[in-house]
Amino acid sequence: MKILFVFSGNSLYFDISPFIQAQAESLRKLGHTIDYYPIKGKGIGGYISNIPQLKHYVKKGNYDIIHSHYSFCGVVSSLSIKKRVVCSLMGSDVKQSRLWKILIRYFIKHKWLKTIVKSEKKKKELEIDKVEVIPNGVDLEIFKPLDNNECIKEIGWKQDRKIVLFAANPQRPEKNFSLAKKAIAALNIEDVELKVVYNVPHKEMPLYLNASDLLLSTSLWEGSPNVIKEAMVCNCPIVTTNVGDVKWLLDGVEGCFITTNDPKDVADKINKALNIKGKTKGRDKLISLGLDSEHIAKKIIKVYEEVINNTSRKKSLLMIG
Repeated sequence: MKILFVFSGNSLYFDISPFIQAQAESLRKLGHTIDYYPIKGKGIGGYISNIPQLKHYVKKGNYDIIHSHYSFCGVVSSLSIKKRVVCSLMGSDVKQSRLWKILIRYFIKHKWLKTIVKSEKKKKELEIDKVEVIPNGVDLEIFKPLDNNECIKEIGWKQDRKIVLFAANPQRPEKNFSLAKKAIAALNIEDVELKVVYNVPHKEMPLYLNASDLLLSTSLWEGSPNVIKEAMVCNCPIVTTNVGDVKWLLDGVEGCFITTNDPKDVADKINKALNIKGKTKGRDKLISLGLDSEHIAKKIIKVYEEVINNTSRKKSLLMIG
């Protein structure tokens, strides 16, 4: 199967978002061909200006499926080609303006042949049953438990303190970094250090997760947060706000805690996580949920096949008529 991934090419840090690249690699491992089309330009006008070029690119490439990531890219794809468009919505898509939400619902019902969201919670927020819930998977060969001390040495961190990892851009408002800082201040333990890590090669993240004593996520909203799942398969303790599907992911995993947005509560959960002896069993939980990249890739391929079969069936009916 030949697939075109359409996504925003406006990132300051990555040519291709790590989760998009990881998903593409998982599909390639199953024998499929993936090409990329990054949409360049700011605002609605910038996105719309890509339509002629994308239309030409799709026609030239003769793709079986156009898979757009984020609603803006899905709209542009549907305006460029009338068939076989699949759109993946992320956490931020359903946090847009009321008008944009109306537009998303219109495209789900009438334009995109399949729509993917990352969690049941996001599906409920859209109030539309006609969507598939498929979280992003994790590559178990890349993300795995490693020796803590060896990872600390390789990164170059000091070994005389406990590390709380904040693996997100603190400038993004939805990541709520101020809550993380307030929680560490409320914790008031000298040998605990908050480390902010982002904009590093995705394949280096296992080093940082395994070098840390816990992962802290204080987001205001998420879909199905990739870093939580990546920390799980590294058996890293986790403290996170109740966003996306984290309650489902972490249910029953000792050493992982869900917190409110109260800094004192976050601090209390951090303290509990730091006192856990050894690693968690998050990896076993994630595997049991079928969230490794291979299982997720097979689910995505099933969606593609449904789109192709439905398109072919409609074409046959039109020819008969």
